[in-house]
Formats: sequence, structure tokens, C-alpha cells
Amino acid sequence: MNQAHRAHPIMVLEHLSRFLYLLLLPLLRGVAAGLRNGLAGWLAGAWFDLLVLLLIVGLAVARWWLLTYERRPEGLFVQAGIFWRSRTLIPAARVDTMALTYPFWLRPLGAVRLRVDTKAGGFDQADIRLTLRRRDAEELFADREEGLSGESYLPREYTPRGIYIAALSAILSNSLAGVIFFSTFISQTGTLLGEELENRIYGTFETFTRMMAFGLPPAAAAIAYLLLFGWLFTFVRNLIRHKNFRVRRSAGALNISGGIFTLRRYSVAVEAINYVDIRQSVLTKLLGLYSVFIHAVGYGKMEDDVSALIPATAARDLMRHLSLLLPEFKLTSRQAKPNPGAIFRFLNDAFWPCVLLPAAAIILGRVFPTWADFIHWVGFMSCLPAFLFLIVRILDFTSSGIGRHNDIYTLRYSSGFYLHTVMMPREKAANITLRQSVFQKMDNKCDVLIYSISEKRRRHHIRNIDKDMAIQVLGLELMGEKA
Repeated sequence: MNQAHRAHPIMVLEHLSRFLYLLLLPLLRGVAAGLRNGLAGWLAGAWFDLLVLLLIVGLAVARWWLLTYERRPEGLFVQAGIFWRSRTLIPAARVDTMALTYPFWLRPLGAVRLRVDTKAGGFDQADIRLTLRRRDAEELFADREEGLSGESYLPREYTPRGIYIAALSAILSNSLAGVIFFSTFISQTGTLLGEELENRIYGTFETFTRMMAFGLPPAAAAIAYLLLFGWLFTFVRNLIRHKNFRVRRSAGALNISGGIFTLRRYSVAVEAINYVDIRQSVLTKLLGLYSVFIHAVGYGKMEDDVSALIPATAARDLMRHLSLLLPEFKLTSRQAKPNPGAIFRFLNDAFWPCVLLPAAAIILGRVFPTWADFIHWVGFMSCLPAFLFLIVRILDFTSSGIGRHNDIYTLRYSSGFYLHTVMMPREKAANITLRQSVFQKMDNKCDVLIYSISEKRRRHHIRNIDKDMAIQVLGLELMGEKA
């Protein structure tokens, strides 16, 4: 305690990127010298290039040397900077999330990445991010856990079955993200290993799609398999990320861990949780499965973060797991819900794509008959998400609404292709808006918009609720709201 420590020396390499702009100096000098005096002129000034390289390395080393941190009773104290020194104290009570990441390439070096997030930080970066020696990082994490554990509180643990980890991985998988990764990987492979290998990869994929087209146009088959491979890649990636998932609840924190090659650990303060989101897709609803996510500053922040609390669970176990981990959040049945005549408000924007997309495919197929098979296939594939969205809106109409248990709101609504059941403490609602159109005013209905703030501003939209019931359930009359 109160002793200054330095980060892991590997941070010297991480700091090098901050000073790479200085390489412009030898680049400009080399171009100018080459134009004037050719190779001899360039070689004559090579000492300047070497001097710049030494300056870059020296600045990176100096930045690492001058970056120190102290474990103090009141919190974490960090000093950094070369020319402009900064001194930062983050009180332990203000830390919402502390995260440790163990990348497999840093394990042989005994290095661990520490991330500390508070409400004062930005949504795209942590308040403090350091690469530390494993022992030092785990001591900081242990201090955090000790500060949030109660002596009389019996810790509880939850470990999901492997099939539920696979279900979550399937839910979170995104074909587009996989396609982008493959495209980047192939282009970089061509850059590093030559265009011949890149062309062979593309050629192999083209041959495969022609063999496995099964009567589809080759271009359509290529798109289909590209999306399939992209989805499979993200599925495997999510499966590896969430393998060995475990949650441990102490008095004041959730300790969440998971991963195979890169282990991740999170300590999330319970009081920092803005809301709990029980999420379903059409498929998981048919299977009777629920996935539970928490929204707190710093948790699920980065692209490769673990983001779930309960990867997937059956309906019969949902409340038992939630009561085990977060008994503070109570689920309430709907106390205000849309009236039967509101179904058109739910289906209006979902209905038209289901009509217009097939019509457009038929018309374009007749205008361009040589491309008819491809156009019809693309139109068919485009209709699938449109009809899926329509199904989501139908389910939303039958299940949406609001409720309240003491100071915990329960909000049921759809967003995109997912159905959400959100449990939110009243004090976490940053803004509540009752929005009415001209037609809603006629029968005293409104849309309820509740805004919460985590890393980003989030909107929870419940459609066509009776205005008087919304005011009563949400308790807005206590804030001076009148019907």
C-alpha cells in the first residue's frame, strides 16, 4: 500500500504507437534528399533517421518509466505524462467495473491488462487502462473484491451448462461481422504473403460455391455461403469467449469470468447496474429460452468483452437464477398494456416491407429476365428478415407493457429483432417522456419513452399505453405530472 509501482515493461511497445507520427520526419527528409542527390544524398543523412528512431524509443521508455500507480486505502492513484504530468485518484467507492484481461500472447510474459471504469469516463475508453504484472493486477482486483464483500454475506455462484453457452453464442453471432473479418483477413494475407495466395483463396471459395450451388445462381450461392461462413466464425468466436463462464455474487459485487485462450474477469458493483435486460429472439422464444444481460458502466464495453449475466436458461429456472444473483431486481407482471385496437401501430412499419420486397423482386425479374433467377433469390432472402421482423412485432403486441414493484420498473417492448423485458430501478431512469400523436390524443393513449444512461444513452420504447395508467404505474404524479 502507498508504494509506487510501475506497469509491465511490455507497455513500452504499446507506447511506441503514440510517437509513430515522428517517422514523418525521416520520411520527408529521405524524399527530399533522394530527389536532390539520389541514393548518396539519402545515405548521407541516415544519421538523422537513426536519431529519430532513438527519440521514439526514448519517449516510449520515458512514458513507461514515469507512469506509476499506488494502491491507497482510499483508492487507486495514478501518475503519468512526460511534459504534462497528470495525477489521478479514483476512489474505490466510485469504481463501477474493474476488469482483468489475460490475452494468450501476454501470458508467457506474465502480463495482464487492467481496466477501471467509472461514470466519469467516456463510452469508448476506460478511465484507467494499464498492462501490469499478473501478481500486481490480481492484488488490485483482490482489494476491490474485499472492499465489496460483506462478512455476513454468503457468496453465491452460478455456472451455466455448455448447451446454454452454445445458445448464447448463436444468439450473439453476426454474419456481417464475420464477413468483414474474412474480407480483412484475406486482403491482409495478400498484402503479407502475396497476391498469388490471395487469389488462390478466392479461387478455392469460387470453386466450392460452384460445386455446392445446388441449382442456385453461382452469385447467389456465393453470397449465401459467405454469410454462412461469417456466422459460423462469429459463433465459434463467441463460444470461445464465453466458455468456462461463471458468476459469483458477493454482498456488493458480481464477479464474472469466462474464456479459453483469453481469460476475462469482471468485478461489477451491484449498485452500478442501471438495468437488467431479459432478451429473447423468435427462435429462443420458440425454444423457451431466455438470455439475461446487465447494463453497467464498463461491462460489455469493448468489442471482445463478455456481456451476459445468464447466457441462456429455461423459463422454469429464470427467476431462480435471477433471485440467486440479483434479488434486488424484481420482475412484475404487466399493469398497463396496449389495447386490442393498437395492433396496427405495432404492425404498420413491419407490414410494408413484407409486401414491397416481393413485389419489387417480381417486377425487377421481368424487367431484367436474364438476371431473374438471381433477383428472385435475393428478393426471397430479403423477405426472410422482413417476415421475421413482422413476427417480432406481433409478439411485441401480445407481450408489451409496463409494471412496477416498489421502485423497480418492468418494461416489456421490442427493439429490432429482439423482445426485451427490462427491470430498472426508478432512480436509474434519466428521463421519462409520454409521447402522443394526434390520433393517440383522441383515445388518451401514449408511447412511453424511458431513457437510461450506461456507456451510451439508451431508449426503451413501449407503444400505445393508456396515458392515465402510465402516469399511475410509473408514479409520475409524484413529480407533478397531470393527466
